[in-house]
Amino acid sequence: MSEAVTSIRRRGRPSSSGATESGGEVQSLDRAISLLEVLALSDGMTLSELARRAELPTSTVHRLLATLDRRGLVGNDPATGQWMVGLGLFRIGSAYLRIRKLPEISRMLLRELSGAVGETVNLSMIDGPHLICVAQVESHAAVRAFFRIGGALPIHASGGGKAILAAMNPEARRAWLGGDQLQRFTEHTHVSRRALQADLADLAGRGYSIDDEEHTPGMRCVAAAVLDEWREPVGAISISAPTVRMPPERIADLGARVRDAAQRLTHRYSGL
Repeated sequence: MSEAVTSIRRRGRPSSSGATESGGEVQSLDRAISLLEVLALSDGMTLSELARRAELPTSTVHRLLATLDRRGLVGNDPATGQWMVGLGLFRIGSAYLRIRKLPEISRMLLRELSGAVGETVNLSMIDGPHLICVAQVESHAAVRAFFRIGGALPIHASGGGKAILAAMNPEARRAWLGGDQLQRFTEHTHVSRRALQADLADLAGRGYSIDDEEHTPGMRCVAAAVLDEWREPVGAISISAPTVRMPPERIADLGARVRDAAQRLTHRYSGL
């Protein structure tokens, strides 16, 4: 007696009959996406050039482009014969701009960074004249830096604030700083715009800011800005610790780590 075999698949998962490669991947879809990725890096390509860059047969590329063109995902300039990304692709991509939330996107990255350095890691954003902590992963050390979620820090006397200021265009920076006299919090606070500008110039060279007890005695911080698709700062990642655990010889390593984390978050947030 033959035994009937019933194939059961998980709800929401396609059957393997529609796949042309192992692992359930659809080859034609994968190739179409690769064409879009190549086109996105250029201002236009001819069919032959696109086929060469994508390492696909010209006939295959032509069929895929015809389908993408019908969907408005690519376009063709008859005068030059060049192909480019289409308006339909922008409409699809812009949906991400509506739903992205920096604190949510950063959550896993903040945990990874805190675990790697063993210190408190913060994500901050500017609100008016203040820097607001919007996400945090605390250190497990008995003595550690702590800033309440939603708590405000002065922009000119915080690592995250200075990182954001340095990433701003000069006009926006002047508007945020206001007058030349800045509020003092400790003996290390920059209280003049000229002194702060000199500090920001140094920051640009190394890619991260340093808060050297400028707001709270006994606490240091390194930070780097997170950018949007227009390369404007939307926030900053910072590592904070007591000065005894962030001596001058450790600052360079922590600064490089926070700079890398900010670059990774920038890519996740805006694709840069």
